[in-house]
Amino acid sequence: MPVRDDLRSVMRLFPTGVTVLSSGQGAHAAAMTANSFVSISLEPPRVLVSVMKSSRTYPAIDTTGEFQVHLLSDRQGDLARLFASRDKPFGRELDAHFTTEGDGVEARPYLPGALASLGCRIEERFPGGDHTLFLGRVEHVRPGEDTAGALLFHRGRLTSAPAGAE
Repeated sequence: MPVRDDLRSVMRLFPTGVTVLSSGQGAHAAAMTANSFVSISLEPPRVLVSVMKSSRTYPAIDTTGEFQVHLLSDRQGDLARLFASRDKPFGRELDAHFTTEGDGVEARPYLPGALASLGCRIEERFPGGDHTLFLGRVEHVRPGEDTAGALLFHRGRLTSAPAGAE
């Protein structure tokens, strides 16, 4: 079995959080489900996302130099599936799913019901085979639904981690 297939099989065993990445505006807006997301640093605040170069969202992120990460709650499995599908909404179709906070250059889209949304500006790009790794500086944090559990991807399925006591 090729290493690629082995790696895919092994990575299915490791549970990850599920996010939606979004970027762009108007007719050029794009969004996708992603689980390749990690917090890198609190000072300065940085996160890393991995985006396949052939994805419809890649040009929006690469061109605008910014992206939003929406951490999905366990109540948003339908959105995770929608933004992972080949028929995912694009451009103005995204308006039906996102809400915008602020005006003009300060306008930031977020997904209602998400655990949180992070607004990021790209600081560095790293080649990663058929993906590009985008290191983003977090410029805005919008806390969201704090009573919900987190949506997870494990063994090829969406599952959840219940909200726990702090």
